[in-house]
Amino acid sequence: MKIGIFADTHIGRCIPKSISELRRHAYRHAFTQAVNVFIDEGVDYVVHAGDLFEKRSMTPEDSVFVKEELQRLVDSALERHGKNVRVFMIRGNHDGAPGSNALDYIKHPLAKYLKVVGDDAMEDDQDLEDIHLVGIAYHPYVARVFGDLKQTIKGKFRSGGKLKLLMIHNFVEGYHQIPPGVPRHSFLTLGDLEGIGADVIVAGHYHKRVEPMDLNGTTLLTPGATEAVDLSDEGPYGVYIIDDGNIRFIEIKPLHEIRNIKLDSKGAVKPASWFIDGALLKAKDYALDIQERHAQGVLRIILLGYTDNDPYKIEQSLAQEIQKLREGSPSLLFVDFVNRVEDVRQPASIPAFGGGIEFASRILEPFGSLASEAMKIVDETSTALDERASQKTGLLTSSDRAPFVTRWIEAIEKAEGKT
Repeated sequence: MKIGIFADTHIGRCIPKSISELRRHAYRHAFTQAVNVFIDEGVDYVVHAGDLFEKRSMTPEDSVFVKEELQRLVDSALERHGKNVRVFMIRGNHDGAPGSNALDYIKHPLAKYLKVVGDDAMEDDQDLEDIHLVGIAYHPYVARVFGDLKQTIKGKFRSGGKLKLLMIHNFVEGYHQIPPGVPRHSFLTLGDLEGIGADVIVAGHYHKRVEPMDLNGTTLLTPGATEAVDLSDEGPYGVYIIDDGNIRFIEIKPLHEIRNIKLDSKGAVKPASWFIDGALLKAKDYALDIQERHAQGVLRIILLGYTDNDPYKIEQSLAQEIQKLREGSPSLLFVDFVNRVEDVRQPASIPAFGGGIEFASRILEPFGSLASEAMKIVDETSTALDERASQKTGLLTSSDRAPFVTRWIEAIEKAEGKT
């Protein structure tokens, strides 16, 4: 029995906007390459651990693309290997909410090979001849949800003689590096997963591939994304294959490569020209490198350190020089600047918050016992923004915003009543 495993394909993602179509094609290309691997390997099952789509920016053509690729997988597997491939998926946070799931776009009565599981882990598990599969879709309060379901899942996995596989789409502390600001209720721990009875646990949501980990007889797998979700991400990207218990990672070659380069004054105060000349030299070297390799690339330059000039002028001058370079180097598709150079003439002290959720948890501390209720509103607002925010403004409409405003007022009134 062979199982193909991937996750976080983010079909429809188009960030950064300046090269939106380039990135959209890159995610499609990676998905096609993953399907090609599964066809060549002759898999019996394919598992996708969430974030198939980027619902906020996906188009109807994106859903058609995925349906056609899955059909190609099924048809090719039957023709080349005589196998009827089954495909299982769970909903990730970028696929939408349970009531507005982007995975619904690829369901079809005739597509009996496809099964979306996980929004009702107690009912939609798949108990097949040689595999028993249980899914848990993304949930912002996964720690509580998993705690409620753990005994039920253990009961489902008691049958012997089959591969028992659990799919999740949340971080796992002790296996993943939890990003700053992620609240405790939004991730699981190795202790949560221990003793669940699964042979294999596939965890999506984490975009870097993680080496398989043994947890007292249970194998944890994270394939990572199939393409750089952000320009700061680093590969390799690919899929896992489970072949009669043996686990292999097969790398996918991206449509275009992404290179991150840092230029750091390392505490020294440098003139603006030092950053401009150094960054331009690195960009020229990279442009020559990809030209010689007949490749195409996106370059991200991170500037760090101190200057006694205006940091903004560094970016202005660099942008002009890089534009000239790109005109003579068509292989250099895009150059992104991250300007973190500080002006020593105007020192500033910035609070060291790790992220938006951590910032929100800090400012909600005065709510006391009502802080968890307030954080729930924050989480749900974040989900609503992912699903329904305006492409132009990035904000919710008045009608979408009104329920959250009402709940905030009620929460504040409760907090005031307790003080």
